[in-house]
Amino acid sequence: MASNIYPHTLACTSKTTFRCPSNSPIWTINEIAESVNGKILKWGPPGIICTDTRILAPNKNQWFFAITGQHFDAHEFISPELYGKGCVGVIGNQVCNNWDKGFVQVEGNGNVNTLNSLVNMACYARNSRFSGVLVGVTGSVGKSTTKSMIALALESLGVNVFQSYGNWNNRVGVALSLIGIDRAVDIAVLEMGMSGKGEILELARMARPEIRVVLNVGDSHLESLGSLEDVSRAKGEIFEESKLGDVCVLNADDPLVANLTVPRGVRKVFFGWRRGCDVRLVAAQVANGGLGVQVVLEKERETVKFVIPSPGLHLAINACAAAAVATLFGVSLAQVGISLSKFSPVQMRSELLVSRSGIKIVNDAYNANPISTRAAIDLLKDIACNGKRVVILGDMLELGSTERESHQKILSYCCDACIDLIGLVGDRFRAAAENMNLIKTDYIVVTNDAEILSQKIVKRLKSSDVVLVKGSRAMQMEKVVDVIKAM
Repeated sequence: MASNIYPHTLACTSKTTFRCPSNSPIWTINEIAESVNGKILKWGPPGIICTDTRILAPNKNQWFFAITGQHFDAHEFISPELYGKGCVGVIGNQVCNNWDKGFVQVEGNGNVNTLNSLVNMACYARNSRFSGVLVGVTGSVGKSTTKSMIALALESLGVNVFQSYGNWNNRVGVALSLIGIDRAVDIAVLEMGMSGKGEILELARMARPEIRVVLNVGDSHLESLGSLEDVSRAKGEIFEESKLGDVCVLNADDPLVANLTVPRGVRKVFFGWRRGCDVRLVAAQVANGGLGVQVVLEKERETVKFVIPSPGLHLAINACAAAAVATLFGVSLAQVGISLSKFSPVQMRSELLVSRSGIKIVNDAYNANPISTRAAIDLLKDIACNGKRVVILGDMLELGSTERESHQKILSYCCDACIDLIGLVGDRFRAAAENMNLIKTDYIVVTNDAEILSQKIVKRLKSSDVVLVKGSRAMQMEKVVDVIKAM
């Protein structure tokens, strides 16, 4: 069995909406005031932290943290109507005139960007409330899936494992994740995303992960970063302030990851196909008619073979990364295989659904870039199909100067894959189809709106078809999924 680098954990008990999880921890008013360097102006009972008045719930004792930003100010939603929704207090700059519940005014006497105060609370939570081990995961693709795989494998230790919810990987999401870690948690697994330089560094400073993982570097966020090398440097910020005792986990197959600088003396662990990796991916092949992936992993002299019950060969490298992390805590490779054979896809990431009429839908609508879109098309090709293979794609955003070429390459990839029917949503894919003289072909349907596309495409679907739906978050491709599911 692999050695456990954190033995103390084993002795313990086992458009983005930031919703309060049902098991969020309780904060006292004194803790709240201390964490934001604020003043208690009206007393309030202990409660959980919430940043969205729309999802306040009665009988939950929630403190509303009023976030201000460049284009919004949540203080506008503070009113006595919140009492009936379970709000017991406000954290922010000010409250309305007739407010008689709790109020903690953040540092700055009512005139600060309270997002900075939320970050202060997150740092307080990390430093004063959470004494376990934190794993931070970043990369251009696969963050949510790998995070879930890591948590699933670590749960086999019988310890209390926390993982960040959904897409909580930006400044607000990571802050709320830290605020939401219960004191009883032994290991927390957080994903960290970015769209520009310096963002990962800020998240790493907030979370201070002991295990720092970079999965890959791909052509996303090029609009703000410019080049793959710049994306690599931005992702590598997670390693920048790692210290002795931390472990940096890197993809050996990606030169833009494998060559990232790690502070002197900090341990590096490599995963991937390459010989010499600490955890090596030996084999990966489609299983169960394309609905699963058989994986063979190797660590030192131990080998394990198992099937992930979810489509997509790309899951194999995610599993390898998860194994590299889990074995650091003493999970055997055999147990990793047992755990990941129970893996369920994260919502809207290669999620397999079936419509009322029997149409198989691969719901990969959460986000898209060229790497993940090619992987999704490969996934569709591998699924057994008695009818048509259908690809429905929304524009891929934030690609900068590579935008035109990237959309044309993906459309060409679809054609080369002999996809029977292609639906395209957005100006970028429309331009690609026009430039390739495909706009009037029978097997391509193009619109600028996901709802309009769904109404057109359903008329051409049959129960024996398999449909892939994918696109950048802003394209709202889940609307297409919902229409097909109802068929």
